[in-house]
Amino acid sequence: MDADKKFEELAQQGLKKFLEKNPDYATHLGLHEPYDYLLPDGSTERLKENLQMMEEWIKQLNENINREELNDEHKIDWEVIEKAYEMWKFDFFELRRHELDPDAFGMLGGLIFIMFTRNYAPFEKRIDAIAARLEKTPKFLEEFRSRFENSQPVKLWTEIAIETAQNMSGLFHFILATTKGKVSDHVYERLAKAVQNLQPALKTHMEWLQGLLQKSKEEWAIGKEKFEKLLKLRELGLSSDEIYQLGIKYLAELKAEREKLAQQIAPGKSVEEVFKQIESNAPKTFEEALEFTRKTMEEARRFVQEKNIATVYPEDVLLVEETPAFLAPVIPFAALMMPAKFDKPQIGIYIVTRPKDPANIGKHLNYPSIKNTAVHEAFPGHFLQGAISNRGSFIRLLAEGTETVEGWAHYCEELMREKGFITDLETRFIQINDMIWRAVRIIVDVKLSRGEMSFEEAVEMLVKEAGMSREAAVAEVKRYTQTPGYQLSYLLGKHLILKLKEEVKQKMGDKFDEKFFHDTITANGYLPISMLRKIFERKISKL
Repeated sequence: MDADKKFEELAQQGLKKFLEKNPDYATHLGLHEPYDYLLPDGSTERLKENLQMMEEWIKQLNENINREELNDEHKIDWEVIEKAYEMWKFDFFELRRHELDPDAFGMLGGLIFIMFTRNYAPFEKRIDAIAARLEKTPKFLEEFRSRFENSQPVKLWTEIAIETAQNMSGLFHFILATTKGKVSDHVYERLAKAVQNLQPALKTHMEWLQGLLQKSKEEWAIGKEKFEKLLKLRELGLSSDEIYQLGIKYLAELKAEREKLAQQIAPGKSVEEVFKQIESNAPKTFEEALEFTRKTMEEARRFVQEKNIATVYPEDVLLVEETPAFLAPVIPFAALMMPAKFDKPQIGIYIVTRPKDPANIGKHLNYPSIKNTAVHEAFPGHFLQGAISNRGSFIRLLAEGTETVEGWAHYCEELMREKGFITDLETRFIQINDMIWRAVRIIVDVKLSRGEMSFEEAVEMLVKEAGMSREAAVAEVKRYTQTPGYQLSYLLGKHLILKLKEEVKQKMGDKFDEKFFHDTITANGYLPISMLRKIFERKISKL
């Protein structure tokens, strides 16, 4: 057997073993049988087993395959596996969030939400699988609690876990109410019984969380040393100080540009007044806003094809629909439901929520915001990149190249302005304002993660510099404390993509083709920029 075939065989064996222990991950991938009916072990033991499986996988590759005999794609896959293993070890042994964050329902709620909202199988079948998972939830919660027998969780994260747990009973009853009359009596009764039997387990879990709060600790920041190690593992090529300085530089430049734009749009008016003016430039009804969103996303798709910006596959479809009433409470504005890795065809749904008060339509559904959203979320942004990257190896998902995924959508906003899809000053104003928010995210992410900024200081900065409401800023900062290094990925990712583009241009000279550059990124969208650079080097060397 040649090296590439052997690699594929070992890859499939590795995936099968991993999914047996992590059926929740299979659901996210779009592999549903028999996984949708199962839950993983909730204890630390499973996390240890995942590390052992990864170690065994690498050992098998080293013992059975000569890396040099592999094709370029498999060489990259092998590197992804090795780097993912290093990151998993760092997460488990150094960050240790599994014993600091007692939120069991983040994973469980997200899983049930996917099964409820993604239309990958008949509703009846999905509800039956949800019932099966709810039946197994008491055991999962008991296993999960064992993680904290000898650890001191973070107080803030324990408070978030309590809040999440309090919402769970409501979510399950909400699913039950929505399901009535839409599935067979047998499946409805199974779900009703599972929800009912879960109540004592939820009560026990809530009491446990309240008790845990008493022994929790204040400190959640990972500190400068671990933060630097995290950035090195991600191979971003910059220290946290350099990234912080980039954030400061961008914030100053962007604020000056926004001020200039405000004067061009409405001379003598303040930034706040320009916002109000933009919000008034909106469709009169929600139906018009939905239709304009649909039309603009379709126009963006056509523009990308006609201007030869990137490859678009005709079978990849993004539908635009109103958020179903049952989902409106959990999706206040809009959401992109990406197709899963193994979905065929790749069909995404962009759902838009009807504002409770029609007078608020201009807040999020004004014409300039819709136009920018079409570019960022649909074409050539997240949907295009995700649908094409899903055609590649499943191993690439382990890479978690956040700066490429988030940076690409951000890069596309400016790209589509340069190409002439966005021509008006008001949409540019919205873009600049979003960039200001992302510059603030860089500053806050670095300072918070290193333990140099308090929670309250971070909230105040988002309110002052990004114009957020206090409520929204508090929710943002809660998430930032749990995801060090993620928030800086947006603007930094765009910055790194532009830098990579200049490098590729210099190396290719007259042969540089922008579509080639974009297609290489969309096909490898899950990879970090450091690996994308290697792919470009290999491709260029073969020209």
